[in-house]
Amino acid sequence: MKDLYLDANAHVPMTNRTLKFFSEFNNSRAAHGHPSSPSTPGREASSAIEGARKKIASLLGAESPNQIFFTSSCTQACEWVMKIIQKKKIQSYVSRLEHPAVSRAADLYLPEHSLLETNENGILDLKKYNTPPAPGAAVCCIHVQNEIGTIQPLEKIRNKYPKALIFSDMSQSLGKIPIDLQELDVDFATFGGHKFGGPSGVGFMYLKNTSDWCAMGTGSRYYMDAPGTPNTAGIATMAVALQEALETLPDRVEKMLSFQRALELGLEKLGFDIIGKDEDRSPNTTFAKVPATDGFLDAGLMLQMKLTDKKVHIGLGSACGSMHTGGSPLMEALGRPSDGQEYVRISHWGEYDDSDADKVLKTIEESL
Repeated sequence: MKDLYLDANAHVPMTNRTLKFFSEFNNSRAAHGHPSSPSTPGREASSAIEGARKKIASLLGAESPNQIFFTSSCTQACEWVMKIIQKKKIQSYVSRLEHPAVSRAADLYLPEHSLLETNENGILDLKKYNTPPAPGAAVCCIHVQNEIGTIQPLEKIRNKYPKALIFSDMSQSLGKIPIDLQELDVDFATFGGHKFGGPSGVGFMYLKNTSDWCAMGTGSRYYMDAPGTPNTAGIATMAVALQEALETLPDRVEKMLSFQRALELGLEKLGFDIIGKDEDRSPNTTFAKVPATDGFLDAGLMLQMKLTDKKVHIGLGSACGSMHTGGSPLMEALGRPSDGQEYVRISHWGEYDDSDADKVLKTIEESL
């Protein structure tokens, strides 16, 4: 059987089209220039960055290219937003659904922040606020939850708190569901290139109000992007990858849904508990509790190891937390405490359909 890569929420490799662009760009004159240099290669490098900025802004519905700021990763972008919020010295709220890139940055920059609760299915519960956010407070809420794929009600947050500053980590949204930044009406958003088929080591931050910008770190800077020499090839390629991801989205979503329906029906027959199955979710993600094994607390980890030996590669949740020992912090937040790695995450980019789901199910059944 061919390898089946089912941990796309952790990383999506470049497609042949994107890889071809990346290779050709690296052999171009622009790739030899520093965008701050007045030389011909430098000016061409600068033009490539600005072209990418304009394309990304247009594809995501931003009002202006100047609202897009390039970073070395989504993690850096998340930290940058937290620093901006810190400088405002306002009341801050952070959901319990955040990726560590946000939650750890919040602990560093916003140590007095309050936590926003979730229901047992992984949806922010607006009725569970211990202290309702004051007007003008900052509310940090992920868009598509990275482990279980639930889509958070950003529109409801905006309607309930029209004067709040809303920050959303949208790294798991692009290429899986439609995104329009003006319609979502968030003040800050962050993205990582490798989450939608771009290269690793590049991401970007969106600011609705560009006057919110503040310096991040020290060092040479290309206009107002992150410190350091810009990754020109990575930025240009990221824009190409985003365009391809959005062009192929309808066809891929059809496959995602076909795979998800077949997979989850089969998993439930095998005794798996699908988390968030009745909520609005990304079509590419299934998060499930593995059936209990007598006295064994790491059934998810054991299943992952058995499957990878059979060329089926799944995840355990957040990839950066895959070596975490003990229960899942996310499941604890959802009121589903556990003592070990009992959950698995199965996610893909829309390259598989229901026939592939049947192969996965057969392999899982053989591995239990």
